[in-house]
Amino acid sequence: MLRTLTLACGLLAMPAFADITSLAISDDRYLAGASVTYDGPAVTDLFMAGNRVVVASPVGGSAHLAGRRIRVEAAVAGDLYAAGYSVMLEAVVSGDASVTGYEVVPGDVTGNLRVAGAEVAVAAVGGYALITGAEVSLQGVIAGDAVLVAEDIAFGPGAKVAGQLTIYAEDPALVTVPESVAPAARVKIEQAAQYDNDEWSDRMQMQVPVWRIVTGFLVGVLMSGLIAALVIAIAPQAVQRWRTLALAHPGRAIWSGFLVTSALAGSGFVLMLTLVGVFLLPVMLILTVVAIFAGYALGSYVLGVSLWLGFGRLMPLGLPGKFALACLGAFVAGLAWLVPIAGWFFVLGLTMLGIGTLAAFALPGGWLLRREDVHTSP
Repeated sequence: MLRTLTLACGLLAMPAFADITSLAISDDRYLAGASVTYDGPAVTDLFMAGNRVVVASPVGGSAHLAGRRIRVEAAVAGDLYAAGYSVMLEAVVSGDASVTGYEVVPGDVTGNLRVAGAEVAVAAVGGYALITGAEVSLQGVIAGDAVLVAEDIAFGPGAKVAGQLTIYAEDPALVTVPESVAPAARVKIEQAAQYDNDEWSDRMQMQVPVWRIVTGFLVGVLMSGLIAALVIAIAPQAVQRWRTLALAHPGRAIWSGFLVTSALAGSGFVLMLTLVGVFLLPVMLILTVVAIFAGYALGSYVLGVSLWLGFGRLMPLGLPGKFALACLGAFVAGLAWLVPIAGWFFVLGLTMLGIGTLAAFALPGGWLLRREDVHTSP
């Protein structure tokens, strides 16, 4: 789920002047916009983010979706990762499904189902089901074990759990499980306060293949590199000046980025104190998120360039070479996340470096980091 949200943020941070942003890499598709519908040819992996997200064509691999209202109308051959206010599954998911939202209506899932929401309705599940919600309605057959954590549970006429059924409720005495759903010998009802992952994690292991983790990491690196390459292609001279200034004064750039980020985030609290300014609060929050993402992208590119120049190499002239340096920086920054505590501060400093550099060109001359006339290289 974290990977889905991370990729969604990356997609939404792409140029806002386009109604729908679309990117094709091999047989994968990336789409973002206010209202996004994919109805093209079948794809391997699909990444979508927007206010309204609709999958209308089959997905041969996995689907990664984020939005306010999500509807899956076509079959997903791999796994599904979805996060939104309303998530509707109207087609079969052949792999596992991990879904979170306020209103969640999963369709038939051949693999395992993991759902967190307020109002959740569950259909047929081929593996196990882990369901957390305020109101949970079980309408189909769950072939494996099921763990339900809910305030209100309803069982439809076709509801059945073939494995062990464990229910965590506020008042276990009010929960009645029909014999048609599961015999009493396979039903366990506990207080919600007793809910502990350790009680069922050994029986329902959520194993994530190493190749999937590596693939997600590399996709994130590739997306960061592509965004950097896009900006370089549009404004090469501006990126050149940003890069040169950041390399010339990294410490001052980091300090400037800290001040600018503090001002952006702190302005939200000030705006809440006024009646007119409160309407600008969402704008300031969006600006803060965009600034953080843009700062990280620029910081990663500067890191890649500094590493390349540090090895005594010459700065590449063409766009492919600069794209490779952006990927190099994103790769190293991603590895830094794996280092406890120190890795977080390293990536934070990298982001502040990018924000401070961008602020030097966005704010009037002389504010914070000065735009000195330094020698620039291609």
